[in-house]
Amino acid sequence: MIRLIFCDVDGTLVQDNDQGEYTISVENLQEINKTMNSGVHIALATGRPADFVPRTYGRQFSFDTVAYSGAYVTASQKLIYESVFTLEEARHIHALLENQPAELLCITNQNDYCFADRKQEYIDEFSDPDNVPDHREILPWTLSELTRRKPEQTFVSLVILAHQPEILKQLAEQAARLGYDPVMTRHDGISVMKPGVNKASGIQKIAALNHVPLYEIAVLGDSINDLEMFDLIEESYAMEKSNPEILARAKYFVRDVAEALRRIQEKNREEQEMSKC
Repeated sequence: MIRLIFCDVDGTLVQDNDQGEYTISVENLQEINKTMNSGVHIALATGRPADFVPRTYGRQFSFDTVAYSGAYVTASQKLIYESVFTLEEARHIHALLENQPAELLCITNQNDYCFADRKQEYIDEFSDPDNVPDHREILPWTLSELTRRKPEQTFVSLVILAHQPEILKQLAEQAARLGYDPVMTRHDGISVMKPGVNKASGIQKIAALNHVPLYEIAVLGDSINDLEMFDLIEESYAMEKSNPEILARAKYFVRDVAEALRRIQEKNREEQEMSKC
C-alpha cells in the first residue's frame, strides 16, 4: 500500500493548460485532495526552491519538499538537510567558465541569486515578468564582489547556464572531473551537485523521518533530474511526454498527475479489500 507520494513540479504537477497558463490543473488539485483525505501523504521533489509552489500557487501546497534537486530538504516546514558550497568551491566552478559564453548562477543559503559575472542576458531571463516568478532577490554583485563583502557566504546550489548545448555539455564534463555530479535542471542549465546529493537522497531522508519503507512510496516525474528517484522507487509514474530516459525507467506512463493519483488510490483500495479476506 502506498503511504507517501513524491511529485515533481515542472512538467509534472505544473503544466501548460489550454489557455497557455503554466499552472496546476483543477483535476490535479481535486485528486491531490482526495488522495490526502484517504490518508496518503504527498510531498514534492523539485529543482525549484522549497517555497516556490506555495508562494506561487497557494499555501495549501505547503508540503514536505525535496528542493534544489535534493540539496535542500524540508519536513513539516522545517529544514532537515541542506547541502553547502563554500565560496572557494563556487570560485572553482566559476573558473571553468572563463572565456566561455556561459554564466554561473550561485544561489545563497538565504535563497538569493548571485550571477557570478552579472551577464545581462541571463539576468534578464530570470527577471522576465512573463516567466513564472521564482520569488528570489537578484543580488547586485558579481561573485568576486560578493566574496569581498561577505567572505563567509555559502551557497545551496550552483547552476551553470549556457545557451549553446555543446558548451553546456563541455562544462558539465569539466565539473564532473572535479568530483561533482552535474544534472540537467533547465533546458539551458546544469546544477552542480555534491556527490550523492539528488532527489533520491532527499526522498530517503523524508521517508526515514516518517518511518515509511521505500516499497510504500510512489514517485511521479518527467525530467532528467528525476532519474535517481525512479531508480530508487519501484512504483514510478512518468508523464507521457517525459524525457525518453525517464520513460525507459518508469513502471507506468500517465497523462497527468491526476491519473497517477487515481491509479494509486484504486490500488490502495484493492489492497485494503484483499487484507480483509
